[in-house]
Amino acid sequence: MIASALLPVLAAVAIWWLSTGALLWLVGRKPQTYKWTAIGMSAAMLGAMALTLWLRDRSGIGDAYLAFAAGVVLWAWHETMFLLGYISGPRKTPCPPNLKAWPRFLVSTQTVIHHEAAIAFHAAALIGLSWGTQNPFVMATFLLLWGMRLNAKFVVFLGAPNISDEVLPSHLTYLSSYFGKQRVTAFFPLFISTATIAATALTYQAAILPLGSFEHIGFLLLGTLAALAVLEHWLLILPVPDTALWSWAIDTSNKTSPLKSGASQYGRH
Repeated sequence: MIASALLPVLAAVAIWWLSTGALLWLVGRKPQTYKWTAIGMSAAMLGAMALTLWLRDRSGIGDAYLAFAAGVVLWAWHETMFLLGYISGPRKTPCPPNLKAWPRFLVSTQTVIHHEAAIAFHAAALIGLSWGTQNPFVMATFLLLWGMRLNAKFVVFLGAPNISDEVLPSHLTYLSSYFGKQRVTAFFPLFISTATIAATALTYQAAILPLGSFEHIGFLLLGTLAALAVLEHWLLILPVPDTALWSWAIDTSNKTSPLKSGASQYGRH
């Protein structure tokens, strides 16, 4: 009984931790490796899309875990392409000084609009492939990661004093000029409440389903992932170092590495 509830939680934490560390390690390598990283991640993405099609009408216990993992791989492809500099936006210069509110938001959007459009297109494709099927958890995982990332991104833009400049590869350091690092945004309670409500709702849905069932496992995986996103929202404003979680993936001795420190997949850019 306890194992049926604990295993999905441990699996979600492990996948989150390992996938984030792998992303940091790949992006932290020398730029000469970026092409091969992009090719390898693209192959993994295509494999995850094929898995999505195969899982559409499968609802075994293992299928919930596979769907969750496939959703994380699909999301990781977008994060990798962004951090490698292949899909970002047309604006690749620092934020002009003294911009306020709407003008600053517009120029900020120009730095990531291609990235966001690619995610939106992929999300639409997953909705089309998964809506009404027996196994919607690839789609649900991807949409949850996107929603939490957007939520965190608004926090970073409006005010998150613990966001680190060093999380960015050298070719993306201009993005730090768009971060709101002077103070904690007054809207933080709204954003953290939104993320917390989502995590609570997903966990509650898992709790009312038969223990160990396909649906229970799927929703518990999602609820755990959402809870981790809530934690990462708090780490944006609290003076608590989070990079120690992935120190094993960060090669600080390699001074040519474009990545000095880690960041999660939920929007630290």
